[in-house]
Formats: sequence, structure tokens, C-alpha cells
Amino acid sequence: MTRTDLKRLAPIMHGYYSTAESVPFHVRVEAALRTAGEDAIVCGPTALRLRGVDLPGRLVRDTRVWIQVPVCQTWPRRAEVRLVRTNHVGPTRLRRGLPVLDVPSCWLQLASESNVDELVEVADAMMRRKQPFTTKTSLAMAIDAHKGSPGVTRARTALGLSREGTDSIPETDLRLLLVRAGLPTPIVNLGITDDWGQVIYILDLAYEKQKVAIEYDGAYHVGNRQQMQQDAARRRALEDQGWRIITITSADMLNDPDGIVASVRKALFK
Repeated sequence: MTRTDLKRLAPIMHGYYSTAESVPFHVRVEAALRTAGEDAIVCGPTALRLRGVDLPGRLVRDTRVWIQVPVCQTWPRRAEVRLVRTNHVGPTRLRRGLPVLDVPSCWLQLASESNVDELVEVADAMMRRKQPFTTKTSLAMAIDAHKGSPGVTRARTALGLSREGTDSIPETDLRLLLVRAGLPTPIVNLGITDDWGQVIYILDLAYEKQKVAIEYDGAYHVGNRQQMQQDAARRRALEDQGWRIITITSADMLNDPDGIVASVRKALFK
């Protein structure tokens, strides 16, 4: 390589460089692993991201690579790496050819730096309705196996607020908003059937007894005329069954959370 070529190299990790302008995430992770030694494994939010778990914004913006190594292993501090030293090694599996820690243990590691809401968001994302990564029972077992670990009390609180079968982080945030305001915990993704027993709608959040539904509108179907027509028909069918549907947008969540709570409370206790 010429001197000019060397100047064009982009740093990936200490001692590793790339000729590409944009370095894929898994390449950065591999570089960190090679630097950390043979016993190192990917953990924390880095492993969850490699597995495809949706993460809240702060964790997505955190560019550090989380690596777990044995307590006895010496390793210099590096700003681009969040090092976890432990002798407790949970189950591992390969992802993109890289060794990653099991999902429940990764979630528990987050408790040392994350608040309760973030832990609930990640737990819900891991227990999502379609192709879940873990279960509430598995997360509870991870907590019991790591008593005394940093943040374990916070993780236990978050687990009590989490729910299996969710669809998105905004829907989780909406549920937390209602619960924190003192309202009953709504049912997540309640299936509504027609007279023939066919599911015609899956409600994001619902109070079945009062027939009050709260739907988070992420504008996913804007521009898809067929889908919008189907949604309108299903909504009409729900209203025919006596359901009150409250639609919430991201702007409502940002600008008028108190108004959301007031609308739901009024519908529940009219």
C-alpha cells in the first residue's frame, strides 16, 4: 500500500483499520473480539443487536461494543468497548460466526446502566408476539441465578412491568404511560373474533370488560390503500360490537401524554 492509501484507512478498533468508508456493525464487533482474546464473547446490547432484538434509542446510539471476558483476563481500557468481567458464563451461540451470550443474561447485564423503562422496552422486544427470543420465565430464572449482580433489583421491577406478546417499543411506552398514571394494566394484543370465530382485529392495548381499545398509529400503512381500507372495515366491525377505539400517535405521546391518560380514564370510568 502507498502512503496515500494508508492515510485513507478508517479506524475500526484499536489496531484494526478498514479501507471501506462504512464499516458494518458485525465487523466492528469481530475486531473487538479479536483484540479481547480467545475467551471473549459478545454480550449486552451488542449481542442483542446481532440477534435482531429491537432496542430503545439510547442503546442504539451507544456505539460501544460490549465484550465479556473472564475476571482473570487482563485487558486495557478502551473507550470503544464496554468490558464485562465475570466468571459466570451463560449459554452461548454463534451469530454471524461470532460467539454471543444468551438473551436473558444479556438483558440482565443492561440493568447496570439502564433505567426501568429501558429494561421493560427491551424485555418486551425480546418476548415479542412474532418469533420471540425468550420468555418471562427465562428472564426470571436469569434474575434468580444472578442475585447480587448490579441492577438486579431494577431488573426484577422491570420484569413485573413487562408483558409477553408485544409488537413494538412505542406500544410498550404507551402501556407504561397508562400504568404509571394509575390506570389498570391493559391486555396486550387482544384478538377480537367475529360471529364465526375468526379473528378480525388484534388490538394493541385493550380493556376487555369495558370494551375500550387503545391503538398506536405508527402510520405504517400510509399510502397502502388496500391495507387502509381493510383497517377501516375492521375498525367499523369493532365499533359495531360496541368497542370504543382511542387512536394515539407519536406526536400525542410526545406533546400530550396527560391528554392520552385523560381520554382513556374518561372512557373507562364514564
